[in-house]
Amino acid sequence: MTNWLAVHALNIFFPLLAFVVIVALGIWARSTFHKMLKHHNQKWMGSSFVIETMWHPCLHWFLILGAYIAIQISIMSQTAKRLSGEALGSLFVLSLIWTTINLSESLIRFYLGKTKTMQSLISVALNTVRVIVIVTGILVILEIWGAPMAPVIIVFIALFFIVGLSFRGTFDNLLAGLEILYGEHIKVGHFIKVGSGEEGQVTQISWTRVTIMTSEGHLIVIPNNKMMANSIIDYGEIQVESTYNSARKSPATVSLTGLIETLTEREREVLTLIGFGATNREIAERLIISENTVKSHLRSILNKLNIRNRQQAAVYAEREGLVSASASVKTDQ
Repeated sequence: MTNWLAVHALNIFFPLLAFVVIVALGIWARSTFHKMLKHHNQKWMGSSFVIETMWHPCLHWFLILGAYIAIQISIMSQTAKRLSGEALGSLFVLSLIWTTINLSESLIRFYLGKTKTMQSLISVALNTVRVIVIVTGILVILEIWGAPMAPVIIVFIALFFIVGLSFRGTFDNLLAGLEILYGEHIKVGHFIKVGSGEEGQVTQISWTRVTIMTSEGHLIVIPNNKMMANSIIDYGEIQVESTYNSARKSPATVSLTGLIETLTEREREVLTLIGFGATNREIAERLIISENTVKSHLRSILNKLNIRNRQQAAVYAEREGLVSASASVKTDQ
């Protein structure tokens, strides 16, 4: 035993020394990198995420590197060195996949969370990054172990196209939603007219659809890809305001008070509920009348007040003080 140690002392000492030196170098490099990122933390807010995510993996990577170098300069057989190298390489790739996903998720949540991006859009971005990183990592590991790559790549490409064709409508809708959300084509509160015939006030914009309320109080849901496929006339909020002002200054409407007094008591009640944003059905239920009667009252209100749609009527009611926290609406008994 003593003779064996004497003969192989150097063969054991040098690999062990190389391992210790590499790990010590890794600890020093990690500490230096950490100080550098902390110094630039005020310039780039993402530094904190990099420090937190990569602190432990950096040490793991240098441990793997130290073990790899130690094995390569040892007296192990070539087969053992090759298998050990492939195992350590795979372990490094797995660690890199985990670190990349965690870091990407932290940065995506940080940057997209600062904007008005919806949670569903953040989830799409996170899942996309996860799939890309994991697939890339699997291909790299297969390459390390010498697996034939051509069939694997073909399978992944085929799956990609199958998924793409299956969700083509969803992807188109998502892209159109991104264009609407960030392109500022339309905004909530604007009165728009779509080339396919729908018109009304925009009440909601999501990454999949746009919801508008018609002058009759009906809600219309339009998919984003259909919205972007048509021409859109955006009258904006200014259109409602300017029409309101022009009606106010018209010789036929000397004062709003005079116009309001032309309304019957029932029409005032309907106008007040319109100001609160109630739909025709809700107004009918509140006043215990039919929806057709509500529509008839609405047409009369529009004619008497010299305005053209429900949205302007709501503005009118609010400006005249009909809409308030203490407003009470009379109902037929």
